[in-house]
Amino acid sequence: MKYNIRPLPNGRCVIAGNYAFYRGNPDERYTYMLFLWLIEGGERPMLVDAGLKNVDEMNSGAAHVLAEPITQTPEQTAVAQLDKYGYKPKDIGYVFITHLHFDHIDQLDIYKNAKIVVSKRGLEAATANPGWVGSWAPGKTLRGLTQNWKERVIALDDKTVLPGVEVIWIGGHTPCSQAVCVQTEAGEAIMTGDTVSLLANIEKQIPVGVYDDLEEVKRAMKKLKERNAIILPSHDPGIFDRFPEGVIG
Repeated sequence: MKYNIRPLPNGRCVIAGNYAFYRGNPDERYTYMLFLWLIEGGERPMLVDAGLKNVDEMNSGAAHVLAEPITQTPEQTAVAQLDKYGYKPKDIGYVFITHLHFDHIDQLDIYKNAKIVVSKRGLEAATANPGWVGSWAPGKTLRGLTQNWKERVIALDDKTVLPGVEVIWIGGHTPCSQAVCVQTEAGEAIMTGDTVSLLANIEKQIPVGVYDDLEEVKRAMKKLKERNAIILPSHDPGIFDRFPEGVIG
């Protein structure tokens, strides 16, 4: 099975260099794009990550990281981006979650018919404490994954989910971070989540500056590079230069 992958812009912000890169210059500035990734070619369209809607809440929660706040035009909402390709949220068959941070899962609830693929070890870690105290994941999402949407949740690690679609646990950025590997006509493409946020992270072998476990980030980059795949980082606007229409046949 061969798929097409289209990057769907969901907003933009600016990050200081010390958050973009380990030991980076805090006076440097890097533009970040927020993305969803649309996967076509299967029985139903699929998404990697769910999209951000509540920009104000994200800007408040991530204020310490943002040099310039997230902005989102009406055309960059998840619903508007899907509509561009003729889809509605109800049409999505799978949503693969790279990790449980707010900007990647805020709109998970709108995909009413989708199976939700999340890291098993990551979900267990996010819900380990009573009342989820200290969890990095939003409570509304954890309630959905463990209660409201439980029958649609697929929690696993390092498995082929569908022909040509594999998830691999990588950790590093968060304990729940997983990469999504998809076979395309151009070869394997990997959506990395925030463990690799910019192409320069992996091309220059400089870890991200926001991490849970630095050594895990380094191991993840090595693992991803060894696969000799097309790397699709979570926030690099340069994706549009390299793949203007996405990774398509």
